[in-house]
Parts: sequence; structure tokens; C-alpha cells
Amino acid sequence: MQVGLYLLLVLHIAEGCKLKDGKLEEITAYTGGSALLPCYCTDPQATPGRFTWKKLSTNIDIMEEMSSERSQYRDRVQLVNGHSPGNLSLLISLLTEEDGGWYICEVEGSIKDIILTVKGCSPTNHMTTLEITAHTGGSVLLPCSCAELRAKPKTFSWNKYINPNWDMITFESDQYRDRVQLFNGHSPGNLSLLISHLTEGDGGDYRCHLESGYTDISLTVKAAPTLRTSTLPSSTMSSHEAAPTLKTSTEPSSTMSSHEEAPATKLTPTLSRNIQTSVEPTATISSQTGNSPLTNARAEPPQSLPFVPFGLVTVIILHIIVAVVYHTKRNKVLETARIYYNSADEAVSL
Repeated sequence: MQVGLYLLLVLHIAEGCKLKDGKLEEITAYTGGSALLPCYCTDPQATPGRFTWKKLSTNIDIMEEMSSERSQYRDRVQLVNGHSPGNLSLLISLLTEEDGGWYICEVEGSIKDIILTVKGCSPTNHMTTLEITAHTGGSVLLPCSCAELRAKPKTFSWNKYINPNWDMITFESDQYRDRVQLFNGHSPGNLSLLISHLTEGDGGDYRCHLESGYTDISLTVKAAPTLRTSTLPSSTMSSHEAAPTLKTSTEPSSTMSSHEEAPATKLTPTLSRNIQTSVEPTATISSQTGNSPLTNARAEPPQSLPFVPFGLVTVIILHIIVAVVYHTKRNKVLETARIYYNSADEAVSL
């Protein structure tokens, strides 16, 4: 059976189409994509009497007419002339590597030559084994991609080695349902597999298999590390503990002299725990030595001494002195003096 692809496109309208550019044109496309093979009349409104698209058959080395009835091209080729009868371009979709080759657009003896190169998908890590480690409960991405990310493989599959066979991974299986998905994004050549909610049973050997090769991955799933916490001494007390407090009290004396001590300040740190204790050491501040136990207290900075009403004390002392002087003089007068009362020339002696 002769191998040939035919596409016979005949237009029986007015003559007068001359191809716009008869030079050789090279086009590069990728598997799974589309390619537009350009062919135009010089006059966009001109219509050729007859034209054909042909492809070089590598088996018999002749140009053969392409036919849309062939199963290889059915539903994959179409003219894109739109409203311009002089546009004879051909669009080929869902490209395969076999679509690459030499094409000609022939119109009334004029020829337009086009070389189409279709790049396929070959794995980036062909026949190599990648080692990946993950943890239970997490996710892992098993990488697999075409060397050319714009190329899409005709077929590919993910498999896991279950001795002694490679079993295909299906999204509908109970083991992988809602846990696996392809991570291709917007790149048709990215075939990576994402596995979520990992278990230790997910560990093992995986293979990304393409027609042009494969990539192996060895996945190790370890138990998730546990968080270790350490108890550090707290700088703050619990709600049942009260911070030490300093209590000050002033006990002024009713009389003071230049040698007497200033009012004493009592510092009472109190700490309440399950058993409450109270210690009230009395610290006496002396004007002669200038030393104070406050320097040894682990509390707030020392507070200033309370204000002493020295004016009031001075007035009291003066009153006492006056009273003493008056009392002394009065006693002396009673002993030595006589008071005379002159009334009707009569003296009365007291």
C-alpha cells in the first residue's frame, strides 16, 4: 500500500492568482501545538482556478498531494483564508513529530516551498535516577519535564515500582485520590507530579515514562520531626505569687535635740506564697554616720526622707525655754521681793 498524504483543494473561480513570495520559508513548531503554513496571492481578492498542498514523502521521495480524508490529518487541517480568497494558508493542529517535513503550495504553476520542523519532547533527565527525601504529612514534587517546555508529549505516564512490576498511578485510585496532581502550570512540557499528605507507604521508586525515554525518582518518606520545647525559668511570678514590696513608715518624736536621731524609716518587704511571712527590719538613718541599709535592699531606688517641720520644733523649744526662765525668776521674786499696795497710806505685806 502506497504511503502518501493527500489534501486536494480546488477552487473553480476566476483566474489570475500569482503567489506573493516564492522563496523558501522555514518554520519551527512543537509537538501538541499548531503550525500555520503561509501561502498568499499577490492580490488578496484574486482567486486561483486551482491550487494544491503537497508534502514530500520520505519513503518514496516524491511530493504527494495531501488529503483531508486521511485519518492522520482528519480534523487537524483547515484553510484559514477567512474573507480573503487570495489567502491559501494551511493550519495544522495537534502536531506530531511526523508532521515535520517539506511542504509546497502549488498554484497554477507557481510554487511556495516551506520546511516545517516539529520538535518533540525528550526528558531532561533521560535514564537517570533522582533521589528525594520528604516527611510524612507534607508534600513532594516529583520533577519530570521535556527538554523543550513548549513541546507536549503524545503520551506519558507516571508509574510506581511494586515488585516485580511498574504499576501506573491513576488519579482515581483509592490510594492517590485527591492527593496527586500534575504541576504543569502553563508549560505543556512540564510533567511533574505533586503528591500531598504523604505517608511512609508513599516511599519507593517512581518513573516518568515517555515515548522518547524516562526519568526515575527514588522517594524516601521519613516521619515528621517533632518540636522540642524547653522550660526556662520565668522572670515573672504566677498569679498566686506577689512581688516583694517596700513599705515605709515615719514615726516623728515629740521632742528632738541636735543629738537626737531623725525619724526612722521602716522597710517591710513582703512575699506571699502558699505560706505568707512578714519581715519588718527597721532601718535607722543617722545624720552622723550617713550609712543606710537601703543600699542593700533589692527594690526600688531609695526614697527621700519625709519633710520635718523644724520651725514648729523651734517654736516649741523656745516656749519651753521661756516657761523655764519665767518659772525660775518667779521663784526668786517670791523669796526676796515684797509687793506693796498703797491704799489709804496702808501697806500690806505679802
